[in-house]
Amino acid sequence: MLQPKMSRILLALTALTLAAQAKPRNLVDKEGREIVADIVSVSADAVKMKRSDGKTFDLPLDRLSDNDRGFLLELYFADLQRYKALNEVAGHELFSEKSFLERPAGEVAAALKMPAESRADGLLSWRLYAALRGGKPGSYRLFGAMPFSIALYAGPDGKAHQLSAVYANKGDFGSTAGFGEQHFTESEGGAPADLSEAMERDFDTISKNLTEALGDATKQRFGEGKSRRTVQRWDWNEVAILLAMEDEEFVTLSIVPAELADSGGKTVRVDDTSLKARLETSVKREANGDVLITGIPMVDQGPKGYCVPATFERAMRFMGIDADMYLLAMVGQSSAGGGTSPTLLIEEVKSQVYRKARRTREDQTDKLAIGKLARYIDKGTPVMWTMYSLPDYNEIANTNTAERAQVTSWDQWKEKIASQSEIYAKREPRPGNYHICMIIGYNSETNELAVSDSWGSRYELRWVPFEVANWVHGGGLFMIMP
Repeated sequence: MLQPKMSRILLALTALTLAAQAKPRNLVDKEGREIVADIVSVSADAVKMKRSDGKTFDLPLDRLSDNDRGFLLELYFADLQRYKALNEVAGHELFSEKSFLERPAGEVAAALKMPAESRADGLLSWRLYAALRGGKPGSYRLFGAMPFSIALYAGPDGKAHQLSAVYANKGDFGSTAGFGEQHFTESEGGAPADLSEAMERDFDTISKNLTEALGDATKQRFGEGKSRRTVQRWDWNEVAILLAMEDEEFVTLSIVPAELADSGGKTVRVDDTSLKARLETSVKREANGDVLITGIPMVDQGPKGYCVPATFERAMRFMGIDADMYLLAMVGQSSAGGGTSPTLLIEEVKSQVYRKARRTREDQTDKLAIGKLARYIDKGTPVMWTMYSLPDYNEIANTNTAERAQVTSWDQWKEKIASQSEIYAKREPRPGNYHICMIIGYNSETNELAVSDSWGSRYELRWVPFEVANWVHGGGLFMIMP
């Protein structure tokens, strides 16, 4: 909450800046020539402006008339106070004199105490489950309310691009499930009856704090397909801060480029040639026969049953399609604490994929076949796999992956895998712990598959014998194609 004195100062500064930004201001240079463009942001020595064709340019202040230079310096000093006020209500050094989009993403993550989530080249992200990890549970605040999850995404240049905070929501609220494979050994409580009350409280608190710092919000529609929603919007220094509440779903706050907000959240699809080139280079082949897709972003589903939306987010982002597991969970009608309708989610994913000129493919099989999987993996396409995440399977995956890193004789390793495969080839399937993960690699020589679970970096790559994978095979495969 802002201190009373700071609040009064910000009211005056907000009026100054909002009045200046309410309509384009045509500036005049020292020679009396008019410059027709919108003001985007102001620094101590230059103003960034946007032309009618959408292109931006920097104009040194010393080239402008004394009157306009003085006006812009007033805006600059007003913005200096505003970013301090924003940090005060945020409770963290989230903003600086630079535009949010010009700050190194790692610097922003450090300010928010966020651990790295994805280290994939060009797809860097950080995520914090603030309510459950680090410090006293529930003590973390962002804009005055406790977020259950905060995700920060970097652009290709490593600078901050988007931040998404999810507050009271049906997936996390009241869930007692554990992280990673502990998710299957601890119970998931349904969302308590006061979820709606918690959502309203969070929404009102955040809205009040942002209004004190930035003035009244505007309303708009944002998003694509079934994830399109009404948001409150505040603009500052090239970014839009968006706040939304979906009944019985979630309260979310996003910081996105203003241009993305202006377009209603419609993103530009990645060029086909560039995507295919990246996919080809993502496939790595080792001397021991390993074939592996690298560079897939990690998304940690956290302590809830969001393996389906989290895994789909990973695959979509890898294919150059923006996605968010909470929005995917909404369209997939995930239940409180977890459990998603794959049919509903797949239909929405198909819609988003087709809008970005991509393709999808589904396959129902009684048995996995390395040769068939290799056709996708060799081209850099990960395979989403429905399976049963049983304790025996996880024990073998964890142990084998650790031992595999120390192998000195691949002939001996092949014998061990053959022995394990012989045992599990004779076992009857035992459905349970329904799960979806990715198959991202294979080794035809050792008869193994490489799998990746949406449980954080520890589970980013695990190797399992092919017959063990068949023992837990759930029958479904889904691919997003370039």
